[in-house]
Amino acid sequence: MVTLVNSDQRFRCISLSLSALLSLSCLPSAGWAEPSAPLIEPPPLEEPAASVEPVAPEALPVEPEPTQTVATAPVSPSVQVSGSIWRSKPGIVFLQTPIGPLSLSSKTTLRDVKNSQKITLWVHGTTTVIDIRERGADKLVHRYVTAMPNFTSPEKQTVALWTPDGEQSFALGGLAAKIASRSDEQPFTIEVDGSGTVRGLHDVQYDLQVNQVPRTPSSVHLLLNGTVSKLKSNYVFLKTPLGIVTVSGKTGVRNAKVGQEMSVWVQDRHVAIDLYQDGVSTPSRRFLSGPLTYAPEGQSALIMQGPEGAQSIPLAQRPAALSAVKEGLPITVELGRQGELLDVRRVN
Repeated sequence: MVTLVNSDQRFRCISLSLSALLSLSCLPSAGWAEPSAPLIEPPPLEEPAASVEPVAPEALPVEPEPTQTVATAPVSPSVQVSGSIWRSKPGIVFLQTPIGPLSLSSKTTLRDVKNSQKITLWVHGTTTVIDIRERGADKLVHRYVTAMPNFTSPEKQTVALWTPDGEQSFALGGLAAKIASRSDEQPFTIEVDGSGTVRGLHDVQYDLQVNQVPRTPSSVHLLLNGTVSKLKSNYVFLKTPLGIVTVSGKTGVRNAKVGQEMSVWVQDRHVAIDLYQDGVSTPSRRFLSGPLTYAPEGQSALIMQGPEGAQSIPLAQRPAALSAVKEGLPITVELGRQGELLDVRRVN
């Protein structure tokens, strides 16, 4: 079970306890690009006539410089999960998501939430966004944005905040003085409508549990990086910018050590947990979990998904652990520093 708990402290305490496999269903698998058409060789240029004056070098057309695309590093921590309401009362809402229950609580809002509405939680770095929408019309009813103060003017009348629609500027209006009087180290939560108008200042907390395998595709994503701070029984305590994350050994991770860097990535029906040591950028151990998929040419290789995309893992012979596992059922693959296969096991 994974539990994320949000609070109004500088470092919001988030406790994730992963039991069974974190097998999440969200984004479609990456597809291969269609091959481009073959290039056609241009006809040879004709020899210039003797009477033609040579063209000055400065008059020749200048080829444009090729555009270079700079890769953007993924944001960590980041979370995206949606759910439908199954029980609520004023100030508390309980939802069921593809990965487990999600609860929201507030002393100042969440009074008019209806069962017909859909709620989505985003975590993007230090910003949290909670959207409540009408399911059929996809109409925004409430949006709560929690972030650190990022004033865009000396008068502290506006703030620039990340949202799922991109970074936006919000005029605080009558709430400006109240927000400006708070500590710069203290996050705040504002409610905004579809036009970007600030409607109120609230406190909103959330609790997310990831304890089941998604049955259908859905927009679920998780990315966390941290350092192993403690080991106890079958759990690894991971210190992250969001707080302490407790990772169960049932996710596949093994032999972690205090002080090691560790990352947890979940997307689609795939999980990747990396362990690092000695400051090396390549993981010393990688644990990939997801549906059993063989290479198209047969059972000579496994195809697993990780943060970098699809990864082919050669099989010298079919592991005994896979003899009774049908394709599509979840497995865990353990890889070494060079990407060599160390172990394959079924996820229970």
